[in-house]
Amino acid sequence: MAIKRSLVAAVAVGAVALGALGWFGAKQAAYAQVAVGYAAKQTCSCLHVSGRTMASCLEDFPAEARSQIELIPEGDSVTARAALGAFMSQAIYEDGLGCRLAK
Repeated sequence: MAIKRSLVAAVAVGAVALGALGWFGAKQAAYAQVAVGYAAKQTCSCLHVSGRTMASCLEDFPAEARSQIELIPEGDSVTARAALGAFMSQAIYEDGLGCRLAK
């Protein structure tokens, strides 16, 4: 009987731990997606609306963000990637309208 209770307690603790990890992971994933979207839109506007250089635009981001998000300007768009491409967003410049998130 004591072994059954121990097993049930271990399974319950494991389920709670997995749930907590899932919840934490989901929040981190949502934060990463927002961060790459912001980086793509901000950099696109900086380059195409403000007419600044890429080096100047990068200075707007904290050093930690610059090391974790890759920014790729391509013509009238900017793609931002993080976590080896697991999170990606693209902003496109449209003349007279500015930049908008496309992905």
